[in-house]
Amino acid sequence: MVVIFRIKSIKLILLTAIFLFSILFIYQMLEILDESYSPNISNCHYNDKIDVVYTWVNGSDPKFIKQLNHYLNNHNISCDSSQQRFDDKYELKFSLRSLEKYAPWVNHVYIVTNGQIPYWLDLDYEKVTVVTHEEIFKDSSDLPTFSSPAIEFNLHRIPGLSKRFIYFNDDIFLGSPMYLQDFYTEGKKFLIYLAWPVPNCAANCLWMYVNDGQCDKDCYIPECQMDGNDCADVEEQKQLLYEFTKEEEEEEENEKNETIISELQESVQKLQFYQTFIKQFNTLHEKSNKKSVKGPSIKLPSNLSELVQIHNSNIISSYKLNRRHRRRDSITSNYFQRLKSRKNIDAYSSSLQHTNRVFNTKYGFHTRRVPSHAPIMIDKEIVTDLELKFDKEFQVTQRNRVRRKDDMQFSFTYYHFIMSEQRKKTIGEIFDEFDTDLSSTWSDREIRTLLTSLFELPLSYTTVNHFEELLMNCSQKEPFPEVPAPLYERYLDSKLPTISKYLIENCEYVSNILLQKFEKVPQYDFEAVHDSENKYVHFVMLNSNISDVVGNLDEIRRNRKKFVCLNDNLDESKFSENELVRAVLYDFYLSLFPQPSKFELPQELRNKFTYIKELKEWRYNRRIVSICLFSMIVVILLFTFYNSCKKKCCLIANKVLC
Repeated sequence: MVVIFRIKSIKLILLTAIFLFSILFIYQMLEILDESYSPNISNCHYNDKIDVVYTWVNGSDPKFIKQLNHYLNNHNISCDSSQQRFDDKYELKFSLRSLEKYAPWVNHVYIVTNGQIPYWLDLDYEKVTVVTHEEIFKDSSDLPTFSSPAIEFNLHRIPGLSKRFIYFNDDIFLGSPMYLQDFYTEGKKFLIYLAWPVPNCAANCLWMYVNDGQCDKDCYIPECQMDGNDCADVEEQKQLLYEFTKEEEEEEENEKNETIISELQESVQKLQFYQTFIKQFNTLHEKSNKKSVKGPSIKLPSNLSELVQIHNSNIISSYKLNRRHRRRDSITSNYFQRLKSRKNIDAYSSSLQHTNRVFNTKYGFHTRRVPSHAPIMIDKEIVTDLELKFDKEFQVTQRNRVRRKDDMQFSFTYYHFIMSEQRKKTIGEIFDEFDTDLSSTWSDREIRTLLTSLFELPLSYTTVNHFEELLMNCSQKEPFPEVPAPLYERYLDSKLPTISKYLIENCEYVSNILLQKFEKVPQYDFEAVHDSENKYVHFVMLNSNISDVVGNLDEIRRNRKKFVCLNDNLDESKFSENELVRAVLYDFYLSLFPQPSKFELPQELRNKFTYIKELKEWRYNRRIVSICLFSMIVVILLFTFYNSCKKKCCLIANKVLC
């Protein structure tokens, strides 16, 4: 009976285990199907972990404002320290809600701060970590910093960060599902979102005019890199410097016009007097019967036209002399005075211009575009190469505690580094590119394809014949190893031998032609998305006009784009209007993302500490107290155990001995 009962029990356990395993298997299959057809995640599987990084600061914090003003006053720095640069309008909270809703595949979220903690952030949530500037900056002497470019160039140093990560500004949120393919295509190409061209370097000088082979006087200033050496002749350069001050001279000429007019009026009066004098002189001359007159000889004008000519020549010579002096002074002083009087532009635009000038120096003059206000996928290895390439410029940027004109703008630098960096292909790589049938030889069809890439269309008989003669000369120059060629590689009238990779690599004439055309290729594969602001990005500059704000927010509601950036450009002087804008903006966020995310504490709770330093001190003190309490409990237990053992030992000893 006992054996039968045990067998039945074992069968029951096995059946139960099989039933539970079946339920678990069905559940997992349903989860996989749900993931495959879910509208909120991509249909592809992600092999690599992708993290997200935010930069955030609470500019409304009195401690932060005091620290910023203290630094600016001590170093006598004038910069854009307005409230909208740092003000917190719950952008990060709702950006995280959008991230959880539209990109749940993200592995981990890092929030980089100056040590601040959002009061609503759940620090116990396993998918979020707050990182301070001290943890990522190479040189702690560059801290504290209030410059976003300096922080952005150190994000790749976050401990534990994935090889590739997506960087969000806290004023950017998602308007529709975000996938990995939005940043990196299946063909292993980086997608680069570009907006408008870099702003003009001068009022009448587009960047496309610089280094275009023509000397443009409006571009011959340091801001435009002196027209990219288009004005090579020294005398021409001096003439341009003079022409830059031509407008100032014209203003001076206008001021002197009144003086000249008054002088001409006086001249007319003098001319009338001279006319009367001449008549009297002629009368006396006739009466004197040509008698000689003692005294110095005076040459008088014979008529009125000669008198006018003499007067005009004197005025013109005097004016030319003054003009020559002004020209001499304009080259040295007036030109620089004009540069000093140019209207200042904001630090962001200035840093864009500076970065573009650096890229012109490194990679040549090109018309470049500004990146869109959208998240950026960053590869840590590329940033490392970028840092080595622009080491001096990076050091300047990281040492700037606030935004300056000589900052390297991060997104512009990263994107255009990918687009500009090149590598050199070998002859073997070029050969393989046109060896489409992988036969290790070039057929007549493949050579025809090569020629269409080398020369202008339509291809002439002379061009084709000349290139074939080059190949034949190389094949006859020395014996080359024979390579088996596939059938039907040559046309019936073809005279070419077998064209192998070894032959091309050792044929100097053909190799030079190929290298000149195909040697330089992009180091990184990329695909530029032009006009992305109209297709994928909704960028809005919020102002203090409530009607404009409501209209822009309604447009975002109606036309959902993948990325939305609400940039703060409020007027600090309009306090009441700004409070109304803040309320409308908060209501807008709630209309899109009403449900709290897992990144947030319950609504009735908030963090006790708003700075990492205070939290660490509290945790340290709590750890010390815990260790002390634990030590006391251990001592008490040991003491109790000792006393208990002592009594029992004494009783046993008494029984044994007594």
